[in-house]
Amino acid sequence: MKKYKILLMISLVLNILLIGSGSYVVNKIGGIDFGKTKVQATSSPKKDANYYFTKKSIFEQSTIQQPDKVFIGDSITDYGEFQEYFSGEVVLNRGIRNDTAEGVLNRVDEVVERNSAEAYLMIGVNDIRHDTDIQDFRKNVTAIVDAFEGTSTKLFLQSILPVNNGLFGNDVSNEKVKEFNDVLQKIAYENGIKYIDLHAHFEDESGQLDKRYTVDGLHLNGEGYTLWIETLNAT
Repeated sequence: MKKYKILLMISLVLNILLIGSGSYVVNKIGGIDFGKTKVQATSSPKKDANYYFTKKSIFEQSTIQQPDKVFIGDSITDYGEFQEYFSGEVVLNRGIRNDTAEGVLNRVDEVVERNSAEAYLMIGVNDIRHDTDIQDFRKNVTAIVDAFEGTSTKLFLQSILPVNNGLFGNDVSNEKVKEFNDVLQKIAYENGIKYIDLHAHFEDESGQLDKRYTVDGLHLNGEGYTLWIETLNAT
């Protein structure tokens, strides 16, 4: 019995030490609220849930109506300073890094209600990165297109850009990009809307994203955004 009591006391002491060290770690990294946030983020289908919902809430507070142009997409759109390319026009950026077609669908009503003259959608590279089934991608993009039906907004579907695997790695294959672009082109055709093939303007002779237009192999640099806008202006 005495031996049992000693073992019990040792167990209690160890548990107290473990609880104490755990509390110390939680406090060091931001407390209980931080822990809750991290759990919510990892259980979300979004890779970057906090950023997504923060940007979404900011967009929803905007009072701008009937802008000239709105750009919708993921980080490639998010990083673009589109307003600077169209002086004298009201241009909105509705890009959110790490977003997917499903993520855009879940926030597209805010864009539709602005009644913009033109809307430019580029989405899909993160669907490829996250292994989204291509039929689910088709369904989500089609639903985004349907959301604009009956409005005066002229919607443009833009192709997914090529990736430079030598710089970015192999999370995205350019063969897959072409498959998803075929889907986008078919959706555009079926709905009578304009498909803009940016892909052809950005690939090098080997089918990779040209190094002139990127630093990391996925996102665009300044020259890349200039080419993007020049291509849009030429369509």
